[in-house]
Amino acid sequence: MAMVRSLLLLAALMALIAPVRAQEPLISADPSGQYTPLHPLSPPSPGSVDVLPAMPPMHDEAGVAYISGGIGGDQQQAMRAAAPNYNLHLLFAGQGSGEYLSNVRVTIAREQGTVLLNAVSDGPFFMAKLPPGRYRISADNGDGRPQTRSVIVPDRGALSTSFFWHNVS
Repeated sequence: MAMVRSLLLLAALMALIAPVRAQEPLISADPSGQYTPLHPLSPPSPGSVDVLPAMPPMHDEAGVAYISGGIGGDQQQAMRAAAPNYNLHLLFAGQGSGEYLSNVRVTIAREQGTVLLNAVSDGPFFMAKLPPGRYRISADNGDGRPQTRSVIVPDRGALSTSFFWHNVS
């Protein structure tokens, strides 16, 4: 049963990082400039933002652009579509249950220790755009057991990693 849950969680993560429309341009042809290049889905008629998925706000800290969220289907769809714009994809969940977690403190530091980003995730998915290289990622859900990963962000494509915690309630 735990194996099935793990496979389902892995499938959900893979769906998040797979681009929804890989061939679609990320910059809208809208002459008004209303839509930002990072929003992957422009509305069918200029000026109608009602049809855009619930894109979480993009943040920038020390030159590192990031988004976090994934609460609800609309936001998950928007983040899936935005995934090609980010080369680091993180997932936060409970071990075994697969329960998604939010309010996870994320710290990204260069291999030498210089902290580039210190943020709190607004949902189970966190994506950042980093220069290629080696980093240490720390994720803390507040249970007193932070987790750390050493990662290499590639020149092309994206790196995905997941953080799981036991006894999440």
